[in-house]
Amino acid sequence: MEEYAYRLTQELFKLGCNVTVLCEKNCATALNGIDIIELGEHSKPHWLSHYRFSAKVNHWLTRSPLANRIVHSHERQSMHHVSTFHTTPFNLGKHSVSKFLSLRNFFYEKLEKRELFGHHAHAIVPVSNSLGDLIRGKHPEAHNILKRAIHPGVDLRLSHAQSKCGVPSGGGTLGFIGKEWERKGLPKAINIWRELKKIRPNLKLRVAGVSSEVVSHLIEKPDTNIEILGFVKEKESFYQSIDLLLHPAKLEAFGMVIGEALSMQVPVLCSSECGAAEILKGKDDGGAISCNAKLHDWVGETEALLSSSQKIYYQNEWSFVAKLYMKMYRKIL
Repeated sequence: MEEYAYRLTQELFKLGCNVTVLCEKNCATALNGIDIIELGEHSKPHWLSHYRFSAKVNHWLTRSPLANRIVHSHERQSMHHVSTFHTTPFNLGKHSVSKFLSLRNFFYEKLEKRELFGHHAHAIVPVSNSLGDLIRGKHPEAHNILKRAIHPGVDLRLSHAQSKCGVPSGGGTLGFIGKEWERKGLPKAINIWRELKKIRPNLKLRVAGVSSEVVSHLIEKPDTNIEILGFVKEKESFYQSIDLLLHPAKLEAFGMVIGEALSMQVPVLCSSECGAAEILKGKDDGGAISCNAKLHDWVGETEALLSSSQKIYYQNEWSFVAKLYMKMYRKIL
């Protein structure tokens, strides 16, 4: 979400927008020509910090009126014209008694409805069309305000000179990246790698985004050729070092790493529960199967992708993303 907002802000400014950013704290490098207003950080619980931040945003907007201003939110706000929806709906599919008795749940549900049905809201933009379907399923009354997805852009590029060759029949390298490693399916990725090593004895697994201390309990003594990299600053180098990205997430509104891998000409095998599964255009890009599919199916699909010759063409420039939003802004104005 943060990268989406940051990159979009830059590109809107390049298109001639007068941009002001309201945030809790500015953690980015200076953006020349863009006004950044820090409203102050708020302590947990998160649901309360949402309300406090929203109240400060409303106060600032009220005290700083401006004609023809479009308010574009990436958070749970109430005075926005456009909101980009980055996460799956709260408590999706859960119907336990605690859901209705919990104060936390009550206010999260209220925040979600306020974002969707605020008085000024003209457009809710999901980051994937499958996310839009989930929102529509939970909130059918939001049908008219929900727009088609605007997928995140990707900055990573692989030059033609760096294009990958074929994968060795007895080896290759699988990759996994994600800080929220459990939800994004690292245990399943490790099991896929272990099974595939039976026919590809030199197969490697590279895991990024999480430290070895956090996931050491997943590694068994017989495991070899597995590397836990921790946080990686240079993502290009990581993607250049792998032949296939595994992303068997349980539920993912989009999955930025899928677009990043494709832009680096790396095929992806992800769960169909990932919103970014919809950007896989053909077999060369990879595949998507249910998160709950049997391990045998995941292993078979992984082997098929490693054995195939891929030529991937995926681009989604942030400048294009900004132009889509500009078109939406003009309609609202």
